[in-house]
Amino acid sequence: MSELFQQHRHIVQGEYERTPLTKQATSVMKFGGTSVGSGARICQVAAIIAQAAREALKTPTAPFPVVVVSAMAGVTDQLVRLNHYACAGKFEACAVEIEQLKQQYVRVVAEVVREEEQYTVLLRELMETLEALERDVKALQSSTEEGQDVALHTAAVVSYGERLSVLLVAAALTDLGVAAEAIRQEVIITAHPQSVGVQPLGSIVGTEPLAQETREQTYKLLWPVVRRGAVPVVAGFIGRTVTGEVTTLGRNGSDYSAAVLGAALDCEEVAIYTDVDGILTADPRLIANASLLASLSYEEATHLSWMGAKVLHPHTLQPLLQSNIPVRVRNTFQPHLPGTVVGSVAPGMSGARALVIRHHMALMTLENIDPLNTSEYVEEVLALITRAAVDPIVICTSSERHISFVIDEQEVDAILALLARETYCWEVRCHHDVAVCACIGSGFITDPMSSVRAVAALDRECIPLIAQGSSVLGLLFVVANDDSEQALRNLHRELIEPEHACCTLRLSTYGTSTSIEKEGMIAKKWPEQECLTQNQEMH
Repeated sequence: MSELFQQHRHIVQGEYERTPLTKQATSVMKFGGTSVGSGARICQVAAIIAQAAREALKTPTAPFPVVVVSAMAGVTDQLVRLNHYACAGKFEACAVEIEQLKQQYVRVVAEVVREEEQYTVLLRELMETLEALERDVKALQSSTEEGQDVALHTAAVVSYGERLSVLLVAAALTDLGVAAEAIRQEVIITAHPQSVGVQPLGSIVGTEPLAQETREQTYKLLWPVVRRGAVPVVAGFIGRTVTGEVTTLGRNGSDYSAAVLGAALDCEEVAIYTDVDGILTADPRLIANASLLASLSYEEATHLSWMGAKVLHPHTLQPLLQSNIPVRVRNTFQPHLPGTVVGSVAPGMSGARALVIRHHMALMTLENIDPLNTSEYVEEVLALITRAAVDPIVICTSSERHISFVIDEQEVDAILALLARETYCWEVRCHHDVAVCACIGSGFITDPMSSVRAVAALDRECIPLIAQGSSVLGLLFVVANDDSEQALRNLHRELIEPEHACCTLRLSTYGTSTSIEKEGMIAKKWPEQECLTQNQEMH
């Protein structure tokens, strides 16, 4: 743990009464929408939490659980529809959605609790919460009609899935004889949603947590519950501004919430419970023999999530890096399995650890054809990309006149619209309908032949390679969307499956280029190979 973090922790903890119980080690247990997707599953989640809580009360060294829950699977989508209906003035559709939610939660209550008095209390709390949802929907309708800013109202509406889940999980724990408390206040303090710019009506607006304020709120709301030996059940995904407005951390932000709370608690571990055994070497729907990874480094896991792997939210690891708190990805339905630990892991001896595909991308190349103007060309293009609010996977320039980048297909029009308004002489080429196969691993420095073997594996199956890139943490291969799944299978067999050994080596000679990549990727000159090399003419 860094000296700076130790000092920061000392300052923050100094503001609170230090008792023996506040030194109790904690772990954050986060359960996603599938894990709490029905009454039966909520009972299973409660059993997992109860076991951890009893172990902590019995064994002083065992961490005490702090629980973070998502909305039940599908509920956030229903709430997003409510936002759209409210913004569009579709009052009858809003009423239908709310009635469906009421019926759904009435059914779940009967599965979650057995004792009649507790059933009555839980049902009343859920109905009161759903009535509050109705009021917020009406407020959103009124704000839309009056032309007011609706960002705060839409955030309030989509927050109700998690608000309802904390009531259900806390009640299920109580039903098992475990003291638990649903934390009704938002623990995470965030920036104001207006700071993220204009968003479409009814969309989920994500804002950034404020670390110091969140730490103070965590000690204020959670530690008193832990002192009493009760399990705090916290709503993931949502927060509150310093002025009291409800906000969210963006779509699928509950993992991120758990990490933020884990950092604020200085917990021993953040456990993300989902519906898979951990992080696999590839998507098992595409690679039948994808295998479970026992461990990954923070950097490897961040790259995988950023490239499209769905197991972790891309921002999950950011709050945990400084204090070196590990994340364990586990299966709710196979809780005896160890899962995958993400933390400070030494690089492996081989290059690739896991593979992922990012579909529906485009490869754009801009070339300056004005012979009289070469100054600051790259900076001009980067500024244009920023203005378009486009998020490239990789940007590469091999000369002062030439720059290429890979972006989502749907972002191409935004770039072209800005280019049309510029006065520079640019030749634009775009290769549509491509995919990026990413081979992620921190051992590429120790296995420099991985790139050679990967290219040879694609060549053997006659898969056209449009472009390729590299860094110390990964190889990127741009191929046609239609070829991407076969490419992934070949790369997995060549780079990861231990029984396969390839002796066919072919390699072209590439020139030197400068890589300017997204934060978290490498941004250096690589004299051995271009970070993005185009292998065929783009049209």
